[in-house]
Order: sequence, then structure tokens, then C-alpha cells
Amino acid sequence: MEQSLARGTGWFAGERFTAADIQMSFPVEAAAVRGGLDSHPQLAGFLQRIHARPAYQRALAQGGPFALAAG
Repeated sequence: MEQSLARGTGWFAGERFTAADIQMSFPVEAAAVRGGLDSHPQLAGFLQRIHARPAYQRALAQGGPFALAAG
């Protein structure tokens, strides 16, 4: 996944945000929760771009915080 994003397009399927990015967001979110992005800057950047998207922000505003694991 890191190498795929290292192409410099910003998204998994190219320069545009697609359904592939939505699909890949879950495993990347799961890795982030488990502390697995420290050595994966491309994946960390991908997650930051997902979180910055207006639709993501609207979903959080409407549905509340997103949590993968209960503490």
C-alpha cells in the first residue's frame, strides 16, 4: 500500500479520489489505531487527506466520532 501511494498521485487508483480509496480507508484506519503508520508516511498522509475531505467532515458532524476499537 505504501508503494502504491508513493507514486505521488495521492490516491490509490490515480490522481482522483475514487471508491478504491474508500475501500482502502478502513484497513489504513485500522493500522493507524494499532500504531502501524509510524514507518509509513504515505499511508499516514493518505489518512490525513481522507480526514480533510469535506464529506468526511460532514459525516462526522452528522454521525459522531469514528472509532474502530473500544478502549
